[in-house]
Amino acid sequence: MKFWKKYVSTIKHNILISLDQNRNLKYWRDDMFSNTIVFTIPFSIIAFIPSLIWALDMGYYTLAIIDVFSVLIVMIVGFKKGIKIKYRKLLFIGTMYVLSFTLIYYVGLNSTLYLLASCFLSVFIYSFKNKYTPALLNLYITILYISLYYSDLILIHNNYFKLYELLAVFSNLIFISFLICSLIPRLFDHLNDSFQETLLHTKKIEKQNDLLKEITWIQSHVVRTPLSRLIAIVELLKDPDNSEQDKKFLLDNVMISSRELDEVIKEIVEKAETVQANE
Repeated sequence: MKFWKKYVSTIKHNILISLDQNRNLKYWRDDMFSNTIVFTIPFSIIAFIPSLIWALDMGYYTLAIIDVFSVLIVMIVGFKKGIKIKYRKLLFIGTMYVLSFTLIYYVGLNSTLYLLASCFLSVFIYSFKNKYTPALLNLYITILYISLYYSDLILIHNNYFKLYELLAVFSNLIFISFLICSLIPRLFDHLNDSFQETLLHTKKIEKQNDLLKEITWIQSHVVRTPLSRLIAIVELLKDPDNSEQDKKFLLDNVMISSRELDEVIKEIVEKAETVQANE
């Protein structure tokens, strides 16, 4: 467990170190990418061994080389320091698509599942300018594969597929790919709107709390000064030995303190109204 925790911590530190730690949607999307790499590295190593043995046994040396490079690139994405997360994502996505096409070329149509998985992961971890980019990549790969197949440049498979069979397989792949590219970004847009609303609401609450703290401070400190002065003046006015001049002086100070207290109360009322308006 200690090894696993250390491993996860290392991957996340390398990938997320340069990110703004505000827990917004972008952060969680990048964190999801780091988790993808965390689990991809060990699982890719597990899958790599039998795949390499099979490729070498069948004489598919190009597939074996690409398998090796794919595992190495995924490990670089996870362990290499100093790479911006944008380039880590693009490197990972590019590797997935190269491996997917290679598997389709050597293994057959069953490997179209890898293209679908590549599309799904690409949309989840990376924000493309054109949201349909992963689906278009699948479309281009489909056209390339069919062109190579009917140009007799794919000689690996013993089975001969008719055109409608290839179209049936790849049309479903392309349909689902475009569906993924259409729905998932929309989901992220709604989540982002929700995050923004929550953020604005949080800021509003923080502002209200600041105003309430300010009101509390005014009530406990600013109000107390003129009020204490008024209490003291009233006590002095009770003295029967006060001359007319003393009384006039004290009454003038009563007026001054009253006006000062009135201004403070007005300020409190204004701030209270601001808090109420922001609710």
